[in-house]
Amino acid sequence: MKNVATVLLLAFAGVARAQESLPPGAGRSLVLESCVQCHDLRAVVSQRKSEAAWRRSVDEMIWRGAALKLGEAEVITRYLATSFGTARPSPAAAQHPLPVGEGEKLEKSLPPGKGRALVLGACVQCHDLAITVMQRKTLQEWRTSVEQMVRLGSKLNGDEIRVVSRYLASSFGTQ
Repeated sequence: MKNVATVLLLAFAGVARAQESLPPGAGRSLVLESCVQCHDLRAVVSQRKSEAAWRRSVDEMIWRGAALKLGEAEVITRYLATSFGTARPSPAAAQHPLPVGEGEKLEKSLPPGKGRALVLGACVQCHDLAITVMQRKTLQEWRTSVEQMVRLGSKLNGDEIRVVSRYLASSFGTQ
């Protein structure tokens, strides 16, 4: 139970750091209210998408259950496109590592195994490890998630996708 408490505390710390990386603007509070329910915001702020691509992402989140009121999707889409559009440089806040000590605590929560080094090398570029270790997915669900991350820019090849998916399923599967 101690590991779960540590992971949750570190997840909350990750949200606080992500809040600092969101620029001011109409839509910031909606992103904080809506997106952090499921996402580590570092994954959001590290992406660069056109307004149409952000709209597709927001629409997909609505389809997956994001509870937005009429007109909020447009506000969020404009905010994301303005703040994290294709012409914007990656914000420095999204590139900072975890505070001293936090990364080591989470690294210890990853069990040994083939794929651990790939998770540490690829996933933490955008995600706090807390997001990963709190999830429970089947092999196919992990594979789908890893493939989606590759489409978003993760630098894993086909063999590495299989290794990471198997590692995550064996470490954080549904059993």
